Amino acid sequence: MTEQEAREKEKALIAAVARKDHAAFRELYDMTYAKVHFFLKGMLSDPSMAEDVLVDTYTTVWLKASTFRGKSRGLTWIIGISRNLGYKALRKRRQHRSLDEVVDRLANGRQNNAERLSRKHLLARALKELPAKHREVLDLVFFHGMTYPEVAQVLKVPVNTVKSRVFYAKDRLLKALGRMGIEANDI
Repeated sequence: MTEQEAREKEKALIAAVARKDHAAFRELYDMTYAKVHFFLKGMLSDPSMAEDVLVDTYTTVWLKASTFRGKSRGLTWIIGISRNLGYKALRKRRQHRSLDEVVDRLANGRQNNAERLSRKHLLARALKELPAKHREVLDLVFFHGMTYPEVAQVLKVPVNTVKSRVFYAKDRLLKALGRMGIEANDI
């Protein structure tokens, strides 16, 4: 399925979901679940919380499908919902502990030496050193393949803000990798 076909399919499915079509909802879920789940796991760093927010996201999609205007890709709309619900969940959790404490615990967790040395782990560790707004924009652009206008819509910021966040995020990522003794060419 081409990108354009996927976009049209998402729009048609959301329109059917707005009419409370259960089969369309299941198909939309199957089509978008993996990307939304991956986004939430990266954003929240807590698999249990990511699952809870995922359920809330698709509940909201079911209830609010009629509000989708079709100006963006359906996946962009759904990730925007998940992002908002994710931040709401983080605000609730911060009453008990800071996000940095969780990130540090995960980064220094129970990995063996081989895992610590892997490129994937080093990149993940470097990403965790970035501010949340920079991690988020890199995740949406590079891991979810969203365009700058789509990211701007999800984040509710101008496209130029997305461009500058990507620029500064890449710069900070390279510096974080450098502090770990890794050159850009080594990744």
